[in-house]
Formats: sequence, structure tokens, C-alpha cells
Amino acid sequence: MYSLMTKRTFRLPASAVVAISFFAVICLGTALLCLPFATRDYSVNFLNSLFTATSASCVTGLIVVDTFSHWSYFGQAVILLLIQIGGLGFITIISLFMLYVKKHASLSQRKLVMQSAGSVDLASIKGLVKYILLGTLIFEFCGAFLLSISFVRAYGWGLGIWQAIFTSVSAFCNAGFTVTGMADGKSSLMAFVGDPLVNIVVILLIVIGGIGFFVWGDVVHNGVHVKKFSFHSKVVLTTTGVLIIIPWALFMAFEWNNPATIGGESAGVKILASLFMAVTPRTAGFNSVDYAGISAAGGALTDVLMFIGGSPGSTAGGIKTTTIAVFVLTALATSRRRDETHIFKRRFESDAGPQAGVIVCLYLVMIVLCVLCVAGAEGNKCTLDAVVFEVISAIGTVGLSHGITPTLGVFSKLVLIFLMFFGRVGGYTLILIFSSEKKPVALSRVAERIIIG
Repeated sequence: MYSLMTKRTFRLPASAVVAISFFAVICLGTALLCLPFATRDYSVNFLNSLFTATSASCVTGLIVVDTFSHWSYFGQAVILLLIQIGGLGFITIISLFMLYVKKHASLSQRKLVMQSAGSVDLASIKGLVKYILLGTLIFEFCGAFLLSISFVRAYGWGLGIWQAIFTSVSAFCNAGFTVTGMADGKSSLMAFVGDPLVNIVVILLIVIGGIGFFVWGDVVHNGVHVKKFSFHSKVVLTTTGVLIIIPWALFMAFEWNNPATIGGESAGVKILASLFMAVTPRTAGFNSVDYAGISAAGGALTDVLMFIGGSPGSTAGGIKTTTIAVFVLTALATSRRRDETHIFKRRFESDAGPQAGVIVCLYLVMIVLCVLCVAGAEGNKCTLDAVVFEVISAIGTVGLSHGITPTLGVFSKLVLIFLMFFGRVGGYTLILIFSSEKKPVALSRVAERIIIG
């Protein structure tokens, strides 16, 4: 009896490994940020450290204290490391652990690796993981080099180079943290709203980091031969293009004459700023205009883009571009009484539609519940649209804000911490749950009709 019990091994499910890994990184980051020399004035505030560590590890970008003026260079370095681990290291570590160390991973665990690495077949994962780090270093180095041209001119060599490196890593990881904030009296990248170099480089880093690592491989191997791209890459790139071009045009229409955002700028700056506003809500979190003054229509559009986010297997958050594509296309197919959903002369797997529906509904339920919690806790201190904006920004791991986060109470900040954690971990957990093997039901229940709609 004793020998049989000793042979049993306790194994955590992969979903628990994901959550615990992120939780451990957040705890370590919080401990480091609680060190007195992590702040400029040697003050220690546990809640501020926890919030910042969670925001950085979950590549969100929401802040309760200004990153430049509050945190010392040591604290900023810790935040940068957490951003890199949260945006990239988690994916590669899980993939390497599952495939190189754990030789007998279950099918459900292998599917989790496929999702986290952005691959659609198991055979390609090992090769993909090998050049993820190399590609990341190349993109971040090139971004930092190009950004330093503008930043060194504005801040000098030392501070300019540090801000270029920080912004490049943060943009590629879709984090939204900057150390250019109160250094010039303006938040995020507002001081560079008319700088084409900064805007274009940051936009490219956001898009490249947000399309997914598997799509990189497709583009590298097939170049401009789009017909050779995988079905996954075609869906991702098409959806990404639609979510950039259409919002770009809408932001120009909504904000062109808005004096609180881009109304007082030249036509060229308005076009560039509108493109930036179309790209950054999809989990990047940078802002070149003041979102507290955005129009009602522009704010609603930003909420939608933050909810959708980036693509699977990327540094971005949100429900993902493929999820919204499957959800919308399945809804259209169902309305036409079609049993299958087709695009690019291919059909989605039968369980893709239900999985997308569950993810969309769960995120919506979480948003509604947490909006009620924050709005109830804050009373009349915040407007409803500001609360909704902040909640969606947190669960989508975006980082854009109406500026109310630092003024929120302890309970509301804890709600946002939970949302950031859920937004970064929830998608992986859901995929694991709905892709795990289930025993067939022995008894089929009698079907009954119900009126829908």
C-alpha cells in the first residue's frame, strides 16, 4: 500500500502552471520595487509596487505613479525586465519547458504550447522558439537605434539612449510604459505627436510584436507570396489590416476638429496622430494625444479596439484578432443558416466558433461585473465612461487611461490588478480548458425547441 502511494506523483494542470508562473513573476517584481532604492525618494508603498509590477508583468501600462519621476533607474530597470519577461519570456519559457524538458507532455499541454507560441502545428514549434529570441533582439535593437535619433536630440545622450531602449522594448512587447512622461511635462509620447520617426517606429514595433511569432515565420519564409501563407497567417494579417485602416479613417473623422486632441494640429500631424490612435489601443497603450479629451465616438471606438487586442502567440492581449474574426464570421454564417464557416476557400474547425463565443462572452461578463464594482466603490468621483475605459484597458492589457487610475481607491486598484492578471492569463487558461480531452457523454438528452431573439 505504501509503495503504491509513493509512486503517485502530484502534477499541476498546465493552466495552473501558467497562472502560478505569472503570479511568481509579479511577486518577485513587487518585492524588488518595494526596495527603498527602487524609488527616487526612497519611499516604499506596497500597493503602488504591486500595481506597477502587475501592470509591467502583464504588459499593460496602467500606472498609479509616473514611471520617470517616481522610480529610480534601478526601479525602471526592474520594470523593463518585467515587461520583457511578461511579453516574451513567458511564451518562450513555457514552450521550452514543455518541449525540451518535459518529454511526456499530454496532448492538452501541447495544445497550450501551440497557442502560447503562436503555432498551428506541433512540428514547427521547436524551430519557431529558436528564432523568437533572435528576432526579438533584432527588432528591439533596431527600434531603439532609430528612436534614439529623436530622443537624444530632445534629452541628450544618456537619458535619450535609455528612453529609446525602454520605449523600444515596451512598444514591441505592447506594454505602453514610457520614461518620457514627466521628463518633458507631457505623458507618454504626447511631446512627439508631430515626429514622424517616433510615430512610425513605435507603430511598426507595436504591429510586429502584436501579429504573433508564427506569422513572422510565414512572412520570412514566403516573403510577398501571400498565397503560400498559412490559413492562420492570412486570417491574422487580414483582420489586423482591417482593424488598422478602418479605425484610422474613423479617428480622422471623429477627432479632426476636436481641439482637445488633434483639432489644433496641421493636416499632416492629424493624419499621423489618427494612425497612431488606430494602432495603439490594440493593447500597446501609448498615447500621443490626451485621451481625457477624446470625443465620445472616438472613446467608444477605442474601447472596441482595446477589447479586441492583438493576435495569438504575440506580446499583445485582448480577446485576439482571430477570436473576433471567428466570432463575426460564425455569426454571419449562422444568420445565413450555414453549418460551416468559410474564408479563403477554407473552413474553420467545428469547435472554433463555440470557443470564440465563450471567450467573448466571458470577457464581456468580466467587464460588466468589474465596471459595477469600480463604479460602486468610487461613487460620483468618476464618470461611467472613464470607469468603462479603465476597466477595458486593464482586461485588454492595454494601458490607455483617462487619467483616473492614480486617484482610485484601494479596492478599485485591486480590481484593476485582478483584471490585468486575468487578461494576460485568462486566454491561455480558456484554450486549455476547451481543448482538453473530454470523455464522451453516455446519454444524449432529448432536444427541445426554444425561441431565440
